[in-house]
Amino acid sequence: MPEKSPKKSAATMKRELGIALPKMRAAGKSAATIKREFAIIERELRRINDLQWTFAKRMLKFGFASWIFGISCFFSILISYDSTLLSASPAATPLLIIAAAVPIVITATVIRKFNAKIKYLERLRKTLLVEYERAILKRVNHIIKT
Repeated sequence: MPEKSPKKSAATMKRELGIALPKMRAAGKSAATIKREFAIIERELRRINDLQWTFAKRMLKFGFASWIFGISCFFSILISYDSTLLSASPAATPLLIIAAAVPIVITATVIRKFNAKIKYLERLRKTLLVEYERAILKRVNHIIKT
């Protein structure tokens, strides 16, 4: 029997995202309150999207620069120590390839965390839209009946 993953509480998401988010279900909220909460979610989604791509670009540039610097240091030390080791070091090639992959793996991991936050915020936005529509329809229904 597959286990269900526990839902994150509002306090946990507040700690992770660094902002106070509205609760998932809001019974009896006015349309204006829901609209304000929706604006908060939209602003946070935009901020996280911008932050995600800025972070990815910077990390990939840094990873590439650090890899080039590492290769330069490796070969300069190898040449200064003994230039005959340069021709006899084919075992270092896989290490250089792994060293190039490490910044990419780190960047991908952090971007995955950003994507999880974005999916949570989109789910919350969708819930708020449904609640907003219900509040507006309830208000219109009340106006029509009176």
